[in-house]
Amino acid sequence: MINDKYYNRLRVSLMVSTFIFLLYPNSLSAQNKIEREFRIKPGKVPKSALNYVTQLFPAGKIKWYVEKSESGESIEAKIKTNRTIYSIEFDRMGKLQDIETIVSFDSLPEKVRGAINEGLKSKFMRIKILKVQRQWSGSPETLQLLLAGKNSSRNYMTRYEIVLRGINIKSTSDYEVLFDDQGRLVKILKIINQNNPHLLY
Repeated sequence: MINDKYYNRLRVSLMVSTFIFLLYPNSLSAQNKIEREFRIKPGKVPKSALNYVTQLFPAGKIKWYVEKSESGESIEAKIKTNRTIYSIEFDRMGKLQDIETIVSFDSLPEKVRGAINEGLKSKFMRIKILKVQRQWSGSPETLQLLLAGKNSSRNYMTRYEIVLRGINIKSTSDYEVLFDDQGRLVKILKIINQNNPHLLY
């Protein structure tokens, strides 16, 4: 039989938990991102991926990586040119997945910034943005035109990936948060492996 003292403690604990839940109804629910990244030589890269990136950045210094995560493996080229950092991701067979460009948060369209801010406020008490990337996905030809600053009549997708430090009740962690081109929240991943030296590159 539960004694009165234990029962009272249990009742208080439940009341506090309920109060916190009501105070923060949009508390964060995120999957984990467990990632490992290591450098590889160009000779280990699928020829189609190597040729595509070399064509895009003939004078750029290209670094190649294999990225292993809970969703599988991918190959990534990282390039820094004209003070801009690009990340081009392929699957293991060399098929283009997306192209990411590091941008400033202020460079995003005003309407998108506002929607993203509202989305982040609903999930975190406070945040510190560490990195913002514009992500394009589409055909290789379309993305090549976009990188050249040209318009394309073909369909493509724009998303924004934000790496941030999020603070909630008794919790501070790094997260990768993905938004669509309207600033709507798509996905939240809690970053588990924070020893990745390429997190911000």
